[in-house]
Amino acid sequence: MLQTLDSNLLDPNYLEESLGSFQNATGLHIEAINNQGVTVSLLGNIERSEFCRYIRSQPEGERKCQDSYKRANFEAAKWEEPYFFRCHAGLVIWAVPIMIQGVSRGSIICGQVLMWEPDHFFYQELKKLNAGIENFERLKNMACKLEVVSPQRSQAAADMLFVVVNHMIKRNINSLEEINATRLQQQQIRHEIEERKKKNLRELSEYDDYLKKERKFLRYIRLGDRTRANQTLQSLLTDLQSKTLGDLETIKVRIIELATLTSRAAVEGGANAERIMKLLKDFNKEMEGFERVEKYFYTIQRIVETFLESIFTLADKKHIAIVKNARDFIMENYALPLTVNDVAQHLFISPSHLSRLFREELDCTINDYLTRVRVEQAVDIMKKPEFSVAQVSKAVGFQNQSYFSKVFRKYIGVTPLTYKNSLY
Repeated sequence: MLQTLDSNLLDPNYLEESLGSFQNATGLHIEAINNQGVTVSLLGNIERSEFCRYIRSQPEGERKCQDSYKRANFEAAKWEEPYFFRCHAGLVIWAVPIMIQGVSRGSIICGQVLMWEPDHFFYQELKKLNAGIENFERLKNMACKLEVVSPQRSQAAADMLFVVVNHMIKRNINSLEEINATRLQQQQIRHEIEERKKKNLRELSEYDDYLKKERKFLRYIRLGDRTRANQTLQSLLTDLQSKTLGDLETIKVRIIELATLTSRAAVEGGANAERIMKLLKDFNKEMEGFERVEKYFYTIQRIVETFLESIFTLADKKHIAIVKNARDFIMENYALPLTVNDVAQHLFISPSHLSRLFREELDCTINDYLTRVRVEQAVDIMKKPEFSVAQVSKAVGFQNQSYFSKVFRKYIGVTPLTYKNSLY
């Protein structure tokens, strides 16, 4: 096991399993070292060569090998790529760096081979490098048994090992990020539950309050309001945690239901329908193997963020900024008698260019989006009984109540008065 390396960033079992497969495929010896050159794990089932074991058994042998590994680890980390070297005893070895977020965590050492068949000059050099060895003939015989690996094969093995190591690092960093995000999310839920208790807020009555909050959340999705969508989602998850007491099956049903509703709201907000449906299909498949509430909550938060990003999946970053700023401006000023010219003037671009961007990127006109915002806000204000339909109409920017009723019915399916009366 890699006890000396950071097991929070590198899963020892997965590392040994993956590198063991590499070793079985190549037949090459590999071991993991830390930044001091100390071997922390011999990976796979191939032990060091007889030559290396003999060298290490000599006085100062372990120290010299460690110094060779330490220098190789330093060079590999410096260049962030496989580093080939000859150890102090004359063998060809290469070090593949383990770099996590720009910091060296050690290396994977591979090799203990020769690149050419031993000849007279090799033995002369071998004797010179190992002058302290009393029984050189024994060492020479051991050298004859070493595997000869061509430069091409050595380079290919180093490249393959580099890919394997980096794949494992990426996998484990992603896992760590998920763990940290899940932990933060649970802390936020616990904090919100405690705050509700302090404020003596009532518990959910059935799912009425939850469903009302869910409708508000879906409005924010349709409008592409990332901040309020995420805030409301966090509150919804707190409701689920509190109401279900962590019952896994109930939470699973609600989370899948919420993901489906969110996907449709994202499409209505301008996201590509085909892409959203593909994401939803993958999400539902991923849900099948979960056994912890935290995993459901983390995954729904991740898919909602992906849906929101899909609303702004534009090729040109400049266009992203323009369209987003236009939407933000409309969200802040929908109660005013806005026109396309007003929005364009605020962004210092031509009305025709802004209109074209909206049509191309969001598949709607600026007026369509403005109307959608006004209707969504009207739905929210109507929950307050002190506001009449006429007051709501004026509050969201409609100057004509009759026109407001016509537009509201088109979007919601009923007149404003019918909708308001259904709330009480």
